[in-house]
Amino acid sequence: MVVMPPQNRYAVEFFVEQPILHVQCSVNESEGRYLQDGFWQHGRFYGSWKPGKYLFPIDSEELNRLDIFHKVFLLARDNKPFLAPIRRPSPRIMDIGTGTGIWAINVAEECLSDAQIMAVDLNQIQPALIPPGFMPKQYDIEEPSWGPLLADCDLIHMRMLLGSIQTDLWPQVYHNVFEHLTPGIGFFEHIEVDWIPRCDDDERPANSAFVKWAELFLDGMDRFNRSVRVTPQEHRQMLEAAGFTDIRQEVIKAYVCPWSADRNEREIARWFNIGLSHSLEAMSLKPLIEKLGFEAEEVRELCERAKRETCVLRYHTYCNIHVWTARKPGPQQ
Repeated sequence: MVVMPPQNRYAVEFFVEQPILHVQCSVNESEGRYLQDGFWQHGRFYGSWKPGKYLFPIDSEELNRLDIFHKVFLLARDNKPFLAPIRRPSPRIMDIGTGTGIWAINVAEECLSDAQIMAVDLNQIQPALIPPGFMPKQYDIEEPSWGPLLADCDLIHMRMLLGSIQTDLWPQVYHNVFEHLTPGIGFFEHIEVDWIPRCDDDERPANSAFVKWAELFLDGMDRFNRSVRVTPQEHRQMLEAAGFTDIRQEVIKAYVCPWSADRNEREIARWFNIGLSHSLEAMSLKPLIEKLGFEAEEVRELCERAKRETCVLRYHTYCNIHVWTARKPGPQQ
């Protein structure tokens, strides 16, 4: 299943100089998704199981955001949900931090119909209709042991979990991933967005609202001890310390506005812009309000200015998408 919205579902206008942004989303709360018990805070709906661990909303706007980023990552990876070689006919797969389950459902329906796929998340926000072999599992992956989770896996997939895991627990998480892979043929794929805005040609505004948003967001998440900072060398060192081999890292540019002459870059940028417009408020409300002392309306005003900025075609800002792949070696390696 690949998320492909109808033409009138999302409308974003891009302007060369003075942007006027319209992002419209016609969402039904009962759109095949069943929200668990939760609570409203800062104008958004949050999960109530182990509150404070997951700092982002779980309402339908957020579920759409997660599905939009699934499309972003597919475009960034040549429409392949994973690149690891699968060598067994009925593979065992885990999707850690599955969110809406769209990646796991995509794999089950389009790639590996015989796979056994466990989709793990703190929140039960997956759809009611699921393909055979898809197993949703509510679990806190910050637990020291992953005993209840699927073992002997051919592939473990993880994406956009920075900010969802306590900063000092990443070595433990990587260790548990390693322990649940099959020696020799078990692969791990991890994808993250580096939210620091970058620009190679200085074509971005002075006093950028997007840059300010990113600085405040990263600072607030640091104060929660749930960092969203992408540190490639540290991630590689943690993977090596866990025992992985064949570690590879790929960095993909995602422009925030479709100005590029390259067709694929433009398509990634269109979807990334939509995802970003949904992300700014959702990700920054709690850190800016609860750790930096902002009022909710101040956060929304900053997010609105950042949204407008990311729709100006002459600004060439981008974020990096980082992809790590690694293998668990066999006993003789």
